[in-house]
Amino acid sequence: MPALSIILLNWNGVHLLPTCLASIRAQTFQDFEIIMPDNGSTDGSLEWVARAYPKVKVIRFPRNMGFCIAMNAGIRESRGEFVFSLNNDTELEPRCLEELIDAMRANPGLGMCAPKMVYYDDPGLINSAGHACAPDGVCVDVGRGQRDGPWFSRSREVLGACAGAALYRRQMLGQVGLFDPDFFISYEDIDLGWRAQLTGWGARYVPSALVRHKEGVTRQIRGRRSLFLATRNIVHVWVKDWPLTSLLRHLPAIWRGWSARAHWLIASGYSSSLPLVVLSALHQTPRMLSRRRLIQRSRTVGLDRFEQLIALGARHSAEPPRD
Repeated sequence: MPALSIILLNWNGVHLLPTCLASIRAQTFQDFEIIMPDNGSTDGSLEWVARAYPKVKVIRFPRNMGFCIAMNAGIRESRGEFVFSLNNDTELEPRCLEELIDAMRANPGLGMCAPKMVYYDDPGLINSAGHACAPDGVCVDVGRGQRDGPWFSRSREVLGACAGAALYRRQMLGQVGLFDPDFFISYEDIDLGWRAQLTGWGARYVPSALVRHKEGVTRQIRGRRSLFLATRNIVHVWVKDWPLTSLLRHLPAIWRGWSARAHWLIASGYSSSLPLVVLSALHQTPRMLSRRRLIQRSRTVGLDRFEQLIALGARHSAEPPRD
């Protein structure tokens, strides 16, 4: 069986796949399989892949099922010891996979590794250096929008990894579960990061693994639906993953973060989305609480570890980040 399974998510990406797949083909680490869940593409993506990369295993969906359902289907079909989730709007540097695999194999306690993600059109600008939880309870991409520099060249512990390009240990996924399909897209990787951390799995940022990302090409990250999902899914993470004691302790900061998000949506002309966010969150709360009971029963770390991650996030989400 291959050591690595690359799950390459596609939706109308025929203009993106040549660059992405060519960069995979050029990797120094070659012990992998490629599985491509396709969310109902109508742009000739499947026909192009069949001609140019016939060994890619395609999972076809009749319509756009979102990130979580499609990615989960790819993971279930995969066989590798490690799983690499990948968006089609990316390009990997040749040593990317090798560096991630080496980091994971060097530390059996790691459940996931985050590469250095930079913007495709401005590779000196950080897109994500892993995930961190800010003091207001909202998780962010470390270094997002900041200039690359010495701080981003050092490997360090993080909360989790952006699923646009993230390496996961299959053993960890088998223990904590896959992406929550109710998230559809946005914050699903942060939810997975918290679940992994709560069961004792670590996460590490690996700066020697470089990914260029054309963020937002395949979805409108500032579109109404994307902002709706991001805002609602923040609440889902708090309901599902945060221990009650920590949730109450940080409630004032969480309220400030939520209020700031609401004010930003209003100022940006998305005020009509707020009632929908609240109604959708309330509608799905029973399911989130059901999953919460299982997550909290499975928790193997104490509240001190949770507070360590919050403190770590406070340093990493600062501008510039601090050690």
